[in-house]
Parts: sequence; C-alpha cells; structure tokens
Amino acid sequence: MADCGGMGLTLEHYPPARIVLDAYVGHLSRQTATVSRYVDAAMIADHLAKKPAERLGCTPEHRDRLLRQYLAVLDREDWCATVRAGHDPDSDFFAWFAGNVAARLRLRAFTDPNAEKS
Repeated sequence: MADCGGMGLTLEHYPPARIVLDAYVGHLSRQTATVSRYVDAAMIADHLAKKPAERLGCTPEHRDRLLRQYLAVLDREDWCATVRAGHDPDSDFFAWFAGNVAARLRLRAFTDPNAEKS
C-alpha cells in the first residue's frame, strides 16, 4: 500500500492509514527480525520520509514520529544482524534496495559495520 499506485489502494487513499501505521510499528517492534520484515519496514519508512504528511492523513509531527519509530526498529542490532546475514548481496533487488532505500534512510545494516555511527 505504500507505493503501488495503479495496482490497488494506496496509503494516500486509505482513511485509517495513520492508525494502521501506528499499530503496525508497535507490533513490528515486538517481532523477531526477518529479512522480509526488515525490507517491508524500510519500504514503509522510505514512503513516510518521501511523502507529505497530509497524503498519509496525519500531521507532519505525527508522520515524523512514525518515521522515527520505524527507523528505531530498523536500527536495532538484532534487526541489522538479521538482514546482513540473510540478504543476498548478489541479488538485483538488494543491490537496488541498498543503493536507493537503504542509502536514502542511511540504514545502519547497509553501511560498514565497523564504521562509526554518526
């Protein structure tokens, strides 16, 4: 729903989007990390970072808080370790993901694990 315009209902046209995004990040924070969950959460965070808040049915402050919550889950060491160990670095998808979504969000799992955190 984050970015599939033309293929179905998007967050922009889904009235309870704000409520669902809130509930999902709360649920996600209690889940065990998987590569699939990591990618899904990163795609949602990327959408939150790119879209105006009103297109998600929330205020800029609420959108920013949601984004921080998604990024906090993605930055957890267990989530970073899971995606580092589980993704295929030779896959076209992960090359695109690392160069686009992960780069825009500055996701720690896709940076040098020995580099200092800024």
